[in-house]
Amino acid sequence: GLRDDVRMFETKVKKFYPLLEEGVDVTVWQLNKSAEIGVDGPGGDEFAVKSSSMTLKLHRRGDLLVQTVLTFNSTGGYLSKAIGRRRDKAAHEPLPLNDILEVKAGCVGFDHAELPSSSSKKGKSSKVKSENMQSSLFLTIKATPTPMASSRSYFLRLKSRSTRNDLLSGMRGILADLQVHEGVSISQIQTPAAAQHARRMPGSAHKNAGPNPFQGKRGDIMVPLAEVHDLINRERESYDRLLLIMLQGSSDLKEKEDELLSLRGKLHQSMADCAEKDKTQANDSKLIMQLSKKLETLLMENEDLRDNNDRLNGRLVEVECEKMNLAAHLQQQT
Repeated sequence: GLRDDVRMFETKVKKFYPLLEEGVDVTVWQLNKSAEIGVDGPGGDEFAVKSSSMTLKLHRRGDLLVQTVLTFNSTGGYLSKAIGRRRDKAAHEPLPLNDILEVKAGCVGFDHAELPSSSSKKGKSSKVKSENMQSSLFLTIKATPTPMASSRSYFLRLKSRSTRNDLLSGMRGILADLQVHEGVSISQIQTPAAAQHARRMPGSAHKNAGPNPFQGKRGDIMVPLAEVHDLINRERESYDRLLLIMLQGSSDLKEKEDELLSLRGKLHQSMADCAEKDKTQANDSKLIMQLSKKLETLLMENEDLRDNNDRLNGRLVEVECEKMNLAAHLQQQT
């Protein structure tokens, strides 16, 4: 089962070359960080490319992977897509493969929700920000520094998570091929057959050679040692390639675990804040109930006082009427 999975993975990575040569639609941001201090102050972050729709392609300039570059071509309009006519016009400077330091999943080094938009319109900008909320669609390519930028990061947003994962494994496979086939050899046989034949003295090929371990039970079947060395080297190259891919992915687990621990700490802090807010809200509710009861008592007392005031006013009016009547009666008698 594991061997079949490895073979399927190798086949999938090998099929990635023609797929990337055909082109993959991406949305690109390029972040340049500068540590130099200029006239305007210390260097900072600068986006050379903001939310640009491009087609990422693998362009060969020779037989070697060192001569291969990643090109960023314009995608064209809806009409050109509808009639099947794609333009290969370069929208950004190409990125050589040997300038790539690492390829990682997600938006590493910057908050994906805060990526800027190329449009100044408010509606379109809010739409782009809503699309940037899904971190599983992003891929980060870190490149070597330049005289103008101490670090370069390319943030690519794909259309689906499966496409992002295919691009991630494919790019890591290409970097592994670059290291194994054109970089420093890791586990190749150091004594190839040609070098052995060059060191041998003439006529000493079979002298003190001993039994050949690669000779079959039948004396007429022989396996050349050079072919065995070639086969071992090919298998070791495949092993080194998978090893390099695994080494590139080993940091992903640590980063995700650190991110999980950070999120868990934030969750605990949020839960503690929510518990404190619930406690404060409960105390406020209790105080509001007490104040409501006190206000209700005051309103009832105010109503009673108003009734007493009305009765006293009525009684005062009656006394004034009786007084006026009595004074009028006494005046008539006199």
